[in-house]
Amino acid sequence: MRTLILASALVMSVASVSAYKLSRLGYESPSYVSIHQEGPFEVRDYPALTLVSTTRDSLDPQERTGFMRLFRYITGGNETDRKIAMTTPVITTWEESEYRMSFVVPTQVAADGAPQPDNGAVQLETMPAGRFAVYRFSGVWTPTRFAEAKKKLDHWIKRKGLKPLGAAQIANYDPPFTPAMLRRNEVLVRIGE
Repeated sequence: MRTLILASALVMSVASVSAYKLSRLGYESPSYVSIHQEGPFEVRDYPALTLVSTTRDSLDPQERTGFMRLFRYITGGNETDRKIAMTTPVITTWEESEYRMSFVVPTQVAADGAPQPDNGAVQLETMPAGRFAVYRFSGVWTPTRFAEAKKKLDHWIKRKGLKPLGAAQIANYDPPFTPAMLRRNEVLVRIGE
């Protein structure tokens, strides 16, 4: 019986470590300062971030072209063949009918000088520091759910008298195999300070 308990404890420990490494908790995320929080809404100040970005063909979550270009960059598809750790969130900016997907470059890689992509469809860019209004929600995101979340954020921004300054961004924090109820999604809009 004691052996069975020890074996069960070992299996649970290995499963816990594996789950941690395969969840958003195992990845670096950008730091920010929370200025104000009200339920699922928040105002945050972010530092400047180095991004690796590409266009994507649609907002459909099943469209993988943009993601795979960025994934190839972090797995060595760059001028130095350097492998770069995955980070969270994956950010998609939606401006009219143009969709741009970005990975945040890890802090130390950005400080050292991120290597240039070897694919002309992938670019390094800087997201300037600034203040953002954020709406957080769980579940599987779809274009319809994003539009609903953006509408809620727009309404909250207006009610609070904040001034939006740019296109909405979708931030997805979890791998696709994460159960829907545990997923973290956000809609962010840059605002005036």
